[in-house]
Amino acid sequence: MKQAKNKTGNIALALFALCTMGLSVPSFAGIKTGNPIELKFIGKENSQPIFQLKLNNSENGLYLISIKDASQNVLFSEKVKGIDIVRTYRMDIDPDDYESPSFGLKFEVTNLNTHQTQEYKVSSETHVTNNIIVAKL
Repeated sequence: MKQAKNKTGNIALALFALCTMGLSVPSFAGIKTGNPIELKFIGKENSQPIFQLKLNNSENGLYLISIKDASQNVLFSEKVKGIDIVRTYRMDIDPDDYESPSFGLKFEVTNLNTHQTQEYKVSSETHVTNNIIVAKL
């Protein structure tokens, strides 16, 4: 009889712990980052840089996306409409140009409903590291 009570107590304790942990752990599926706009450098394809732009908008909106060079010349511009818009841009730039210290791009995203503009500057930075290792043979 004592073993039955002990098993019942253990099961009740396990259920309590499971319910407590299940209710306190947040679910991260579908949670947005809180940033209305995200710009990421994804990598290179054929030595050309690729960027991903995400608009984390929950309401249908109209946006103007412009990409400019360091001299403020417009390289690309488009109007997009929708919810949670994701665009990928591969820039046709010579590798010598985007690896130079004077390289610069600017992504401008303007909400055409509110006329608010957010800008993202892209630049290049190079670090040279020289390590000397001494090992006992």
